[in-house]
Amino acid sequence: MTEKVYSIIEVSEQDGKWEYSDINFSAAPMVDSPGSTAGSGAPTTGSPGSGAGPVWRETSPMAVAGSGLAAAGSQEDDRRVFYQDLSGSVVETVYEPSLPDGRWVGYHVFTTEISAPSAGVGSALAVAGRLGDLRVYYFDGGRRLVRLEERGQKWTYAVCADAPRGLPISPLTALVTERGEYAYYLDGAGHLVEVSWLGVEGWSVSEVTAGVEGCPVPSTLSRLTAAGYGTGMRLVHFLDERNHPIQLEHAVIAGTKKDPEGGALWQARDLAGYGAPAVAAGSQPAVELTADGHPRLHYLDADRMVVEVGFNGRGWEVNHVGADADDGAGAPAAAAGSSLATVAQADRAATRVYYLGAADCSDDPRLGDNQLIELRGAGDKWTSRDLGAELGLPDVATGVPSPFAAICTIGPRVYYTSEE
Repeated sequence: MTEKVYSIIEVSEQDGKWEYSDINFSAAPMVDSPGSTAGSGAPTTGSPGSGAGPVWRETSPMAVAGSGLAAAGSQEDDRRVFYQDLSGSVVETVYEPSLPDGRWVGYHVFTTEISAPSAGVGSALAVAGRLGDLRVYYFDGGRRLVRLEERGQKWTYAVCADAPRGLPISPLTALVTERGEYAYYLDGAGHLVEVSWLGVEGWSVSEVTAGVEGCPVPSTLSRLTAAGYGTGMRLVHFLDERNHPIQLEHAVIAGTKKDPEGGALWQARDLAGYGAPAVAAGSQPAVELTADGHPRLHYLDADRMVVEVGFNGRGWEVNHVGADADDGAGAPAAAAGSSLATVAQADRAATRVYYLGAADCSDDPRLGDNQLIELRGAGDKWTSRDLGAELGLPDVATGVPSPFAAICTIGPRVYYTSEE
């Protein structure tokens, strides 16, 4: 039986045109074809995982099944993608737009280059910060939190040995504000843990849900998403044991004459109280912020349709954007176990949501649950697009469901792990 090959696929829109590329492999003419100019290297004849077709060369280490996935970019179109290779090392691939036609120019294998611990099996990845000053978090084999720090072109790592160990296959998310950087995960007791790095002072660790009065207990199947802005505003979303979407809010309270030092406060908000439907068990929520700093949360409901819950400055709104898309015809439902990613356009006027479509979203039943769906819109106008069928994309890994990562540079870009 042929071994499956896992690689990272980038799907992007530029100037209104969609295209995709394989980050880990590049195609060259067949070695036995007339005029072939295939160079040296480690060629693989045929497309990844097959024995026919063009010569494919591995240009960066292949991903492992179940790899975590995270991405970051800039408006200048620089890009970084992070994943785990077959040895468990976290890998960074680098796209350089200033070169002719732009290209993926190299990669870093952190276990080899800086002796960072290998990632544990099934470890999630989370990235926060700006290019040149990124932070990447993951769990090692002992479920300890590891932090990679970028300073210019140099990377270092640190292990948070004093924090609680992560729950097996714990979710993980991270954010930065003007005050600092923060990572969130679930520990073995089911508490939401916040870990922040204080530089020379080391780590600060707190079990957030255990310390917030009336805070629901996270579901053991809960995924996490978070966003931060300003001096200390932090938002973390999780699912409780009833699969309600919960928003944890951290706000810095300004000083007053009576209390010159001010303070900080965590509070929990059950969005079901504003009409938000229950979340599909284990579904990945995704949050983004409007230009005014207000949250918009997207997730899959029990029917695996996309729901948007947002604050408009006056109150909360719940929009069934999946069911109402395409002039009421509805977008395709998501496949069971689908991940979800969302990204706002550069001007934040519209949102793109990406997920894996169910098998019946395609006219060709042989395609199965491997269709990448884009749901695009703002307000009450949403449209869907079956990018998988339209572009003939490589299959999305479903044996161990692939996560999705989405960013916006000069246009929207979404990443996933393919399985061939």
